[in-house]
Amino acid sequence: MNKAQIQKRIEELRAELEKHRVLYHVHDAPVISDEVYDSLMRELDSLEREHPEFDTPYSPTHRVGGEPLAKFKKVTHDIRQWSFDNVFSFEELTEWEERNVNLLKKEGIEERPTYVAEMKIDGLKVIMTYRDGALVRAATRGNGEVGEDITENIKTVRSIPLVLAEKVSITVIGEAWMKKKDLARINKEREKEGLPLYANTRNLAAGTLRQLDPKIVASRNIQIFAYDIEGGHFASQEEELQTLLDFGFLVNKDHKVCKILKEVQAFYDIWKEKRNAQDYGIDGVVIKVNERKLWDALGYTAKAPRAGIAYKFPAEEVATKLISISCQVGRTGAITPIANLEPVLVAGSVVKRATLHNEDEIKRLDVRVGDTVSLRKAGDVIPEIFDVLKDLRPKGAKEFVMPTKCPECDSVLVRETVGKNQSAAWYCKNSDCPAKHLEGLIHFVSKKGMNIEGLGEKIVEEFRELGLITDQASIFTLKKEDIAGLEGFGEKSAENLITSIQTARTVSLGRFLYSLGIRHVGETTAKDIAKAFKTIGAISHATYEELIAVEGIGEVVARSIVDFFQNKSNQDMLEELLREVEVEEEKRKGTQKLAGLTFVITGSLPTLSRDEAKDLIELYGGKVAGSVSKNTDYLLVGEGGGSKREDAKKYGTKVITEEEMINMVK
Repeated sequence: MNKAQIQKRIEELRAELEKHRVLYHVHDAPVISDEVYDSLMRELDSLEREHPEFDTPYSPTHRVGGEPLAKFKKVTHDIRQWSFDNVFSFEELTEWEERNVNLLKKEGIEERPTYVAEMKIDGLKVIMTYRDGALVRAATRGNGEVGEDITENIKTVRSIPLVLAEKVSITVIGEAWMKKKDLARINKEREKEGLPLYANTRNLAAGTLRQLDPKIVASRNIQIFAYDIEGGHFASQEEELQTLLDFGFLVNKDHKVCKILKEVQAFYDIWKEKRNAQDYGIDGVVIKVNERKLWDALGYTAKAPRAGIAYKFPAEEVATKLISISCQVGRTGAITPIANLEPVLVAGSVVKRATLHNEDEIKRLDVRVGDTVSLRKAGDVIPEIFDVLKDLRPKGAKEFVMPTKCPECDSVLVRETVGKNQSAAWYCKNSDCPAKHLEGLIHFVSKKGMNIEGLGEKIVEEFRELGLITDQASIFTLKKEDIAGLEGFGEKSAENLITSIQTARTVSLGRFLYSLGIRHVGETTAKDIAKAFKTIGAISHATYEELIAVEGIGEVVARSIVDFFQNKSNQDMLEELLREVEVEEEKRKGTQKLAGLTFVITGSLPTLSRDEAKDLIELYGGKVAGSVSKNTDYLLVGEGGGSKREDAKKYGTKVITEEEMINMVK
């Protein structure tokens, strides 16, 4: 971008951030997530640092918070309420420490700080003032200097003492939060009354403390973790937390004193995995210099104290710019529009592409090239665009038009008839489309297919371009000398890949059927069909009527299977493939000890992968579902687990460990 474009982008970002600041802080009605907001703020901060000639004291990057709501009495804080700066990686955290150490050395202090790592609770900051041991005022942070008086509401919070054991005059800082089960309960009540639902526990905490009627606050079971005292004299942050506990405040027990940053990182890594299993929202770890005497020496930047930093968890929602839209052909011929993005860090990895699903979704979002978009990713799910920040749209941005021909083979694209409607996706119907063949090969070797370790998507594509593989059967004719010497392959790695291929020559019927990539036949459906027909020969000759008689197999799936095996090209492919692999007949090796029981699996199990646990349950006649419901008999839990534990409590589902599950089938 040239100077004029940079200045324009900065001005657009400031206007957008100001709009969302007012919606969030003034009206308590956010329309984007904190993570998307943070992403926009980081982009603006980066541009201002690189181009200080465009910086201004009125930029939102210099603002601590927002304006208070007018419906409450405004109060001026005795001490300005700061917020900590953010870091997003261990490298940034190390740079923060180095800056502090260098600053201390300039002050003649050689002592290296130690740290207290605390949960960064996703709630609402409250400031509680005590005079001679009695609570006289409670307020929200507001803009850092002026907040809202919520004293009467705070008095209803049971975790807050109204009178302290000592007649001290102090200000206590805490974070108000709500339990996830209370969010579910309150939203259920509001839904019955036709009221808007709270998006998350943070919104609920903020909305609760802004209620004019303290009785409503008292009914909502709001919690407050206390974490700081202004006006006391303490040797360390650790001592300060203990003092709060002694005064009768609720203090988060999950904090740790760390001598070095590697210990902080270990603490962070643990809680990054465990956070979803807690009663409250956590969006990072706050790291504070433990030695209070060093706080004054370190001082403040224009926006935050230097002695503390917020180490945020990887964002699962961010904002970035859409550079272009291309189309990808899947193994079934479905055309998927793909957004090509400015690279952005989301959920711990750099994302450059995201799915736009289909033409209808593009129209629903009204997404256009050049837009700034909100992006999200959950776990290993492909990133997707879920919102467009239209106020940042460049002038002249045109609507995207789906191609009429396949981008790979130039065949005319069509929409299929589904019942009385047309499919959302466009399809390439050319059975010889090279893209469909490639995607079919990638699916064939995948983990849930033939599970050929070392033969990933890029390797399959490379081998196909080199002519080393042409179809599924040709994979099993590869030799070590074909591979060794290729880029990325030495003697040992080539040998390992050949070993993986040889191991895959023997495969279960269910896995083999899934690997064929028959349209509408997923992993579970493939297993059901395998159990019903026992052999690949029986399945390939099954009639529509025989297939539809299998429990869980509908008309669409039955027709798809019949069409697949009646296709001459597929028959030739299968004949060649069965010369190379041995498909085991479906046999019930275990007893039916788990017959009629439904399990849900959550978290990381001690010794089994989720797929292994699923296979074991199904081997003994049980079923595995994706979510907890009233029909679930057992929730098999490992480390973490998130909201499924809460669902189990809700439905009275029995929670068991891996060891208990294994004992059930012994």
